[in-house]
Amino acid sequence: MDSKEMLDKRIALATSTDNMLGMVLDGALNHLGQAYGPAKVNAIRTQVMGDKTIRSFFWYPVSSLLKVARRMVDEPSLGLTCNEVMTGCGEHAFSSLLESPVGKMLARFGQGNPQALCANGPYAYTLAVSFGEREYTKTGERSADVVFTRDLFGPAFTVAVYRVAYKLVSNVDAIVTATVANDAGTDFIIHTRW
Repeated sequence: MDSKEMLDKRIALATSTDNMLGMVLDGALNHLGQAYGPAKVNAIRTQVMGDKTIRSFFWYPVSSLLKVARRMVDEPSLGLTCNEVMTGCGEHAFSSLLESPVGKMLARFGQGNPQALCANGPYAYTLAVSFGEREYTKTGERSADVVFTRDLFGPAFTVAVYRVAYKLVSNVDAIVTATVANDAGTDFIIHTRW
């Protein structure tokens, strides 16, 4: 679903105005540290971002996370795929976001109602990132699609976000897949059934 080549293209496409909230970045980086060792991840993070402290409601370049993820994939001692790294980042980025006021609002809308959660997902994304467009379509009583355009996180990250969101907020084990529409993995459709 995601590859080094796709990630390289997304890094190249990211501009200085493509940002994400610190809580998303922090959740992803914390996951990487816990999963693959804080010393290794902190060394890579420092190479990419310097020693700056991450503040939850400050904006940070999405390219920072993408470059850290890419270096993790290139680390031979870890033997990771791009899919593994981006999936883990997506899972933990959402968990971190849930603790914020935005996440609590999303949880209130989607509690016990997967369709409402999915319908409000595009709005939540616009509060957490400054890039991309998302469009929700109800495809059935227990299914929905969300079309992502110019999304720099990519399909593996986003599928993971949706799976975790459905589980934590609506208490359902949703089947979440992606249809990727371009070679950078910036345009894709998230299909969900529960």
